[in-house]
Amino acid sequence: MKSSELINLGPRIRKERRSKGISQSDFSKNLGISASYLNLLENGRRTLTVPLLIKIGNELNLSLKDLTVESNKRILADTMEVLSNEIFDDLDITNLETAEFIGSNPNIAKALLMLNDSYKSLRDDMQNRLEIMDVESGISERKSTRLPVEIVSDFLQENKNYFDSLEKKAESLRDKIGLQFGPGIGSTEIKFTSYLQSEHNIKVKIVPPEEDEKSVKKFDDKNNTLILSEMLTYTARNFHLAYQIGYCECQKIIEQIINKNKFYSDELIALLKISLLNYFSAALLMPYDDFLKSAKKYKYDIEILMHHYAASFEQITHRLTNLQRPGAEGVPFHFLKTDIAGNVSKRFSLSGIHIPRHGGSCPRWNVYIAFLNPGKIHPQISRMPDGKVYFCIARAFEKGIEKHGMPKSFVSIGLGCDIQYAKELTYSEGMDIQNKNLETPIGISCRICPRINCQQRAFPPIDKDLKLDINYRGTSPYVTV
Repeated sequence: MKSSELINLGPRIRKERRSKGISQSDFSKNLGISASYLNLLENGRRTLTVPLLIKIGNELNLSLKDLTVESNKRILADTMEVLSNEIFDDLDITNLETAEFIGSNPNIAKALLMLNDSYKSLRDDMQNRLEIMDVESGISERKSTRLPVEIVSDFLQENKNYFDSLEKKAESLRDKIGLQFGPGIGSTEIKFTSYLQSEHNIKVKIVPPEEDEKSVKKFDDKNNTLILSEMLTYTARNFHLAYQIGYCECQKIIEQIINKNKFYSDELIALLKISLLNYFSAALLMPYDDFLKSAKKYKYDIEILMHHYAASFEQITHRLTNLQRPGAEGVPFHFLKTDIAGNVSKRFSLSGIHIPRHGGSCPRWNVYIAFLNPGKIHPQISRMPDGKVYFCIARAFEKGIEKHGMPKSFVSIGLGCDIQYAKELTYSEGMDIQNKNLETPIGISCRICPRINCQQRAFPPIDKDLKLDINYRGTSPYVTV
């Protein structure tokens, strides 16, 4: 590690120390250094030694990878994506300059991303207003805000999508409810329903579609009744029941998480509560230790796990991204969910791969190719422009209420990991993962991908001038003689 990188770790160490409520005085005593020297380290005025860095990691219960610039790679990729906008062309900002800046100022980089999100939201809102004015003579009232979904996505990423307090609560409730696996798994709905009735006096009512076609789930707090559509799949029904139990049992835990991280916006808090309740629901249905043991036993075979836990493909793949309990980690996966138009509704990355912040990603990703053959799991060995190689699977499927004539949509889910973990996945069996001919060159987005000769390139890269020759056509429009 370069000395400049060691200097730049100071602000990150200060942030981690403060987040754990440790005073500078106590922390310096635990490290065996003076408080004044620690202050110099945290302000980047002294260079860390590797032995001291290891001690700091142990005290903060963090790995070296968590503390080093590896942890800023997602911010770096997001910032590079923002700076690839043509409005910054005249500044000639290099990738090295961007990396050095983020190494010492990650929070300022996050501020830049927040401004970019706000700008994009405002721009899109104005465009929507103009389109509505054209169609409806200006009769419209829309709200313009920075997308809270991005704030929540970043929050989950910073916490590695793992919340120990919710896991422990789910474990204790499983014992209380009497949940089990195997032949008795079909009784989960009955036990959830009985528990809601006995512990919270909540009745569960299953209604036919003609009674309420506009919703699949609704909690009537006046009559203390949870209303579920009979058109829901059994896996979705169980998930909603687990969600309602979380709503009744986890309010205090969730409030503590929100207050600790200083979230104030009502809209943001609502979205974060939904995300954390969804997290709890998955933990209740798929308990951590048992799920991790099964995942490893069956080499992360998603279809076996679906049967074992009576869960959907999306529920299983999403749960696989939660397995980051210190000392009992699973494979560090990345996960994304997209529709056929390329709109990414969920994104999370522990593998290190960058998933574009606002869509427009590479069409060579198997998560998009999967739409050509829905239902089938598509494995792919992907090589990024920086040389990093990932093993990924993707599956597209139809989603919607199971009734003829009801609107449905196709979505695709991608799950992947660094190539070093590929042998732990059943989907790599029979593949020569060392064979470079099996690697598919992919990028993040065309504007920051250097592969000029890609036949699917839609835009020239940011560092290349567009020079077209009317008498020559290369493998892509941007390849010239």
